[in-house]
Amino acid sequence: MNTRLVIAQFDEGAEHFDSWSVTRDERMLRGLAEFCGVTQEDELLDVACGTGAFALHAATLARSVTGVDISAGMIAVARKNASERGLDNARFVHRNVENLGFEDDTFSMVVSRSAFHHMARHREVFAGMVRCCRPGAVVCIQDIMAYDEEKTDRFFERMEILVDRSHHRTYTKRDFFDLYRDSGMKLEALFESESLLDFHDYVGHVAQTSESRRETARLLDEGLADPDIASSFVERDGRLLWKRRVCTIKGRKIVQSRKSRGEGN
Repeated sequence: MNTRLVIAQFDEGAEHFDSWSVTRDERMLRGLAEFCGVTQEDELLDVACGTGAFALHAATLARSVTGVDISAGMIAVARKNASERGLDNARFVHRNVENLGFEDDTFSMVVSRSAFHHMARHREVFAGMVRCCRPGAVVCIQDIMAYDEEKTDRFFERMEILVDRSHHRTYTKRDFFDLYRDSGMKLEALFESESLLDFHDYVGHVAQTSESRRETARLLDEGLADPDIASSFVERDGRLLWKRRVCTIKGRKIVQSRKSRGEGN
């Protein structure tokens, strides 16, 4: 990832990001916690936690939660939110998620929500997530997913980069599947869903210049004039909604036998 770009953007817009409707969507937070199977015994790590929306939700269910993020601004908001909600079992660490820095086999669950599309070195991040979770622990990713049609996917990658300077790439379902397979994880579940995002609300979730707003409007007009692209939008109650596919996937770190570790006879 372009580290400086990511830090600058999210430090600048941390408060606004925290109040964004998608960040605070309680239905999505509950759904992710249920999908992961968070219990009161869990010691959970939230990777690229942002302002801590999921981490704080999970802290009401788990024994402890640690959130880590590259943006000091995001972490400051997360700590403030934890304090205001009296959640003393949640802590937040300012750190580059490419180098998590936790001991091996530390957490019983590791989760990352809506963050992998910012990551150029997503394999290194995932390897760190697997390393610091215990044998038998759950590792879960939830993120937007690439469109199947190449033309549509190219268009929306242009749109994502224009709206969000820190966007790197929207990964495919196969990309996510391969992360688990190549890491020797036992894949347990994969759920595809479709979110309807208010397009103009989405554009405003990060700071925009007058030039970027003009370019976004121009690109939107181009897309709406193309039937193949326009099918990914729907108008409802005067709002333009963007159909965005989401992939939620979880696996479990395999418990190696003593023999496979070379401890048996």
